Amino acid sequence: MVRLGGGVKRYMVAAGGFLIGIILFAQVANPVHKIFDPLQVEKFVSIKQLFSTKTLEGVPAKISDLTITTIEGKQFTLRELTGRNQLVVVNFWASWCSPCIEEMPYFEKIHRYYQNKNVTFLGIAKKDSLSAVRKFIAQREITYKIALDDQDKIATAFGGVRFLPTTIFIDKQNNVVKIHRGYLSQRELDKNLKDLLP
Repeated sequence: MVRLGGGVKRYMVAAGGFLIGIILFAQVANPVHKIFDPLQVEKFVSIKQLFSTKTLEGVPAKISDLTITTIEGKQFTLRELTGRNQLVVVNFWASWCSPCIEEMPYFEKIHRYYQNKNVTFLGIAKKDSLSAVRKFIAQREITYKIALDDQDKIATAFGGVRFLPTTIFIDKQNNVVKIHRGYLSQRELDKNLKDLLP
């Protein structure tokens, strides 16, 4: 029989404990993507919390006007949307992004509820292909405006979008009033709209 020294024994016990800890953590972190996926990191910021009015966590406090083309080829300006509505909800997403996929059904549901209440939803697909976006939208019967930002021009106008999903709330004057980075639950989305609408 091979006898192990005290130092080796302590090392093996420590290594075993570390391995058990990893296994237990993996069981708790279910589904795994909700823990490890950086796209799931939620960050909610109100413009009232900041001293500067120039930017809101890297996003301009006032979005300059820009022309957007939907996946159907229709063009409009952001000013046209904000001018007709009390609030515009801009959601940056992708067809390969799991938290984005979870959001879309109730974004559509809430869009249908608010579409005659001066609220417009706009989905901006980022780092995606036109064919994948069209297929995704058709399968899930999404009816609000969807555009593809394959060259990051729209994201750049918003100061650059590093996390998916990212949801930005804009008022009639093109002012960014709230930002949510990461997964936004149906309850939180509905609450945000109620808080922001007059």
